[in-house]
Amino acid sequence: MNYLQVDDLEPGMEFDQPVYLEGNSLFIPAGIKIKQKDIERLRKWGITQVETEGHIRSLPPLFQPDSQQMWGVPSDTELFAFYSNTVEKLNGMMEKISRMESITKDELETLSGEIVDRVKEKQFESVRLILCNNSASLEFAKSCFNSAIMALNIGISLGLDDDTLMELADGALLHDVGMLRVPEEIKKKGGQLEKEELQTMRSHPLFSYQIIKGDLGLSDDIAQIALQHHERWDGEGYPQALKGDDINYLARITSIADAYEAMISERPYRNSMVGYEAMKHILSDNCRRFDPEILKIFIRSMGIYPLGSLVMMSDSSIARVIGVNKEAPLRPEIILLIDAEGTEYRGDTGPTINLIENKSLFITRALDIKDLLSLHK
Repeated sequence: MNYLQVDDLEPGMEFDQPVYLEGNSLFIPAGIKIKQKDIERLRKWGITQVETEGHIRSLPPLFQPDSQQMWGVPSDTELFAFYSNTVEKLNGMMEKISRMESITKDELETLSGEIVDRVKEKQFESVRLILCNNSASLEFAKSCFNSAIMALNIGISLGLDDDTLMELADGALLHDVGMLRVPEEIKKKGGQLEKEELQTMRSHPLFSYQIIKGDLGLSDDIAQIALQHHERWDGEGYPQALKGDDINYLARITSIADAYEAMISERPYRNSMVGYEAMKHILSDNCRRFDPEILKIFIRSMGIYPLGSLVMMSDSSIARVIGVNKEAPLRPEIILLIDAEGTEYRGDTGPTINLIENKSLFITRALDIKDLLSLHK
């Protein structure tokens, strides 16, 4: 008999034999994936251990790639598992909120703490995972988590202390929670919104503030991040038309993170941009939407070709960007996925090339991961 601690269970785990509680009470049948709510139920009952004669059938990652999807996906399976498990946890929290149920401060801070620790430990790897993952599963939770990773990347590059990073993570995770109050037909409308629909959509920061401060009883500092993340540096934003330094500092960080995440993710009303196109779009801001000093740090930390970007090289090889050269942003460090002779390398096994040192090779264009997948169907 194998004994498992409840704290070691993860959403998505699946066993080849039934899992039991003490006294032969069935917990999960064989072949059924464990859900976050199942684990929460055990904790609520005070159960710390379960038992089974079987073994784990599959790893927990929500976005387990098939052989084709491995193109551009980092080989760090532990980080990949953390990413998918965190999306599962966050999705469970969002489902509670959408049902008008509460989440505790401890729940949020535990999740935020795990994210802060992981992004600090693997800052660049976390960022590039966002660009590599093209799954549409649990889209809303994934978008919120991606925004939090991007916001923390900026915060770490700015040298923020741990307490401030925690507050930033809390606010970024919940910044769009008010979208749960916006009707689905408005969120998924393909065409231009009517005036009243646009007004409802633009009310979501207010809804977010009300949920965070009122329903969840969290701090006003966290709620202000959500309330102000659509304010603009030039004063043309909403809902309060705040300008410049009047905008909450952490909301200014979240605004850039949210905008970049939205550009690289597909929405019902438009296709996603590749990382390079999104960065070019943000570079053209000219002090309209974003704090120029924070934007400068963001661009410096990400590079013109952001970490994780897929690129076509001058010799027709295909590579992924793995390092930023701040002195020469157009010549990053890359790892080959397909070399000029057509040899394929998967899971970070290809040669690495620093384009500052290799002057004969240069990037000709950025690629979408879907372009690469289409070549290998």
